[in-house]
Amino acid sequence: MIPGDDRVPAWRRYARFLRGNPTRDVDEELDFHLQSTIEELIAAGMSRDAARDAAKRKFGDVDRIGETLYTLSRQREKTMQRTEWWQTIKQDVAFGVRQLRKAPGFTAAALATLALGIGANSAIFSVVYSVMLKPLPFANSDRIITVGERTGANVNSVTFGNYATWRDNAHSLAVIGAFWGGGDRTMTGRGDPAPVKTLSTTGSFWNVEFIPPVLGRYYSADDERQSATPVAVVSESFWRTRLGGDSSILGKQITLDGTDYTVVGVAPYDHTIGWPAELVWVPMKVPPARWNDHSDHELSVHALVKPGVSIDQARSELSGIERRLAKEYPNSGFEDVDVHRYADDMVGPVNRTLLLTLLGAVMLVLLIACANVANLLIARAKTRRAEIAIRGALGASRGRIVGQLLVESLILALTGGVLGLAVAWGGVRFLVTSPAGMARLRDSTLNGAVVAFTFAVAVACAVLFGLLPALRAARTDLQQTLRDGGREASVSARDRVRGLLVVGELCLVQVLLVGAALLIRSAMLVQAVQPGFATDNLLITNIMLPPRRYATAPGALEAGFLRLDEALAAIPGVKSVGRTSLAPVQRGWQWNCNAMRPGSNGHDDGAFGANMRGANAAYFGAIGEPVIRGRAFNNTDVADGPPVAIVTRGLAHDLYGDADPVGQLITSCASTTNSGPVWRTIVGVVGDTHAKGKAVDPPREMYMPSAQWPQNFSMAYLIRGALPVSTLLPSIRRAVATVDPDLALSGTTTMETAFSDLQAKPRFTMWLLILLGGTGLALAIVGVYGVIAYLVAQRTHEFGVRMALGAQGGALQWMVLREGIVLGVAGVAAGTVVASGLARFLAALMYGITTHDVKTYAIVAALLALVAAVASYVPARRATRIDPLEALRT
Repeated sequence: MIPGDDRVPAWRRYARFLRGNPTRDVDEELDFHLQSTIEELIAAGMSRDAARDAAKRKFGDVDRIGETLYTLSRQREKTMQRTEWWQTIKQDVAFGVRQLRKAPGFTAAALATLALGIGANSAIFSVVYSVMLKPLPFANSDRIITVGERTGANVNSVTFGNYATWRDNAHSLAVIGAFWGGGDRTMTGRGDPAPVKTLSTTGSFWNVEFIPPVLGRYYSADDERQSATPVAVVSESFWRTRLGGDSSILGKQITLDGTDYTVVGVAPYDHTIGWPAELVWVPMKVPPARWNDHSDHELSVHALVKPGVSIDQARSELSGIERRLAKEYPNSGFEDVDVHRYADDMVGPVNRTLLLTLLGAVMLVLLIACANVANLLIARAKTRRAEIAIRGALGASRGRIVGQLLVESLILALTGGVLGLAVAWGGVRFLVTSPAGMARLRDSTLNGAVVAFTFAVAVACAVLFGLLPALRAARTDLQQTLRDGGREASVSARDRVRGLLVVGELCLVQVLLVGAALLIRSAMLVQAVQPGFATDNLLITNIMLPPRRYATAPGALEAGFLRLDEALAAIPGVKSVGRTSLAPVQRGWQWNCNAMRPGSNGHDDGAFGANMRGANAAYFGAIGEPVIRGRAFNNTDVADGPPVAIVTRGLAHDLYGDADPVGQLITSCASTTNSGPVWRTIVGVVGDTHAKGKAVDPPREMYMPSAQWPQNFSMAYLIRGALPVSTLLPSIRRAVATVDPDLALSGTTTMETAFSDLQAKPRFTMWLLILLGGTGLALAIVGVYGVIAYLVAQRTHEFGVRMALGAQGGALQWMVLREGIVLGVAGVAAGTVVASGLARFLAALMYGITTHDVKTYAIVAALLALVAAVASYVPARRATRIDPLEALRT
């Protein structure tokens, strides 16, 4: 029989559909028709055997017909299943949309809550993806490592000699490259002199971090030769902004610090990750003898590990070479290597902590939002008890009802996700302009990964806030519901679930607020820290003297800076002019190595890691850092004079304890020459300063006279004014131009601004946590209020009876208020436990307090308990205004 034959009884077709087994259906149907034909033939007078043979002849090849029917039935079954599935989905979606449209208030509140929670998560994830998860654009980026030199806990730059030894002996590395600088040079010949950020690199640098150039080529090892023509590679941004995007720029020249460089290539935007967008790379040209120098820590080193070699294997090999070198050069200031994946090193531990903290905070907000929506759904399900009970009575299974309710939740969540993308778009635009200062932060966008994350979060939210209300709604008892007339008879377990959700909300809010409060207290403590010098009316600016003109003779460089000192000091309104190799709180290359007393071999207690600085005679007076023992530098501390040094109090104590350090000897890697270490006489001691920001403990520091400081063409000027220093800037530019019209100022800022910038990142994190904590607190208030108000509404009849029996309003008010306070206390208690466990992730962003600061926890707990009480007060007052007669009639 052909499928669809009208002789097949309808009930059999329905029965076959419900069983959903095509093979069995076909067998049964063929057998049915065969037996029917046999019975007809028997009735016509044939014997059973003859009737069977005749029936088979009439059917023909039964196996072939059966196989054809099997195929057709299976195809139809699949089509029916798909059609039925889509029809069910369409019906559920249409019904769900109608239900949500019937409750616009509920729908709007739920969508707003979800859009906020999902959008905040998408915005932060966008940043996390760009900064931490997105692969670096370089070829084989997972095999690129950074290599530094470690002395105890200090990680230093690399000496030329050690870099050369690794380059020649490390078999685990495919290629190794180095760079130094990152400072400003002055570009002339194209308008006014202007500072330009530059990097000096080895030619192999481009083979480690390779991306094809936009134009031209990258330079190679041949361009590092002293006799080679100076060449440069410019960044795409520099090419477009400073050079006008000239497509014929290759072969043309730019002048940096008086030297003409031929542009040979344009590097793409991605090559400036972690650096200013406008950047110029030039070959590192150093005398051959310097590659044997194992004392001058100046290089940053990147390397590409060979395929099949792990980073641990490379670290082990480099460590073995380093320990051997440490024995050969005991005064070099290194003990071991420091190796990290470049991608991890670029993010940094503080930024990683910050991003994970923010991601955790927005997830907490999303959980709070889900708890609120779940509470709304539970409350709404009670208004739909009659509808759900009737659907059950009409045959809808519990699974079917749960599925329908989950579809409604999914509609809410996906719509909230779409709205959340709009929130995320605004959030990303805000975050990329924040002062967080992370590499690749500016690349954050709503890309495919973020949209997929948003979709996944929305689906997860639908399950989180929709499953429990759906399961509970599906348990509706038809008879009980009809007896109650759709009214909840008493406070049920469902209300206890709502209470638990509120406790969970308060717990999460406690965690958020504790985190924000810890950072607020930390910021207050940082603000109160005295940096160790006067920050008011102090201007910082960097000036670089072109080596081509100021390295022509011994003393020419210092003489050039002295002329600048005099010109700047002569400006009306300038009180003093100091000069140093790197100003406090200024970002830049810092010479850090061991400072040693006589008898130390560089690895025992007689050596301590310290920052090395060069400074002129007026430096301590200009910065307002008093000399507490001995003297400051003076005009007798010249290049060929006795080597002297000034140390901070902390370094002096570490080296000489309570003994007078003035007159003692000290040396460091910055005082090392080819003939060995230079021992300096300590002539003065200054106080400890927060040179790396108020939130960082004062480092040990050692100062040397600028005339005795290794040749450094760029110096930071600290200019203290009798007037606001910003008004002096035009005069400062004119004074510099009188000394050399080709000089430019760079990195100009005030000391107060520099300190503020250092606190920008923790301050930004603090405000974000406050914002998220405030959002969570608002949601929690709504949650507490909603639960207590609902409980009051459910117990109207009970309160009416109580009042009719003589209960006082105050007693009823306290009864209701107590429930809110119990919820608050339970949430605070749970939140305190959770917060104490999670707050340790904030340790890297805190200063002056511990992550278990009792005062902070107590303040937040009291605040939340108060909030719970206030949120419960209004429903409690409403309970006292119930009319007993009206309540008894309900």
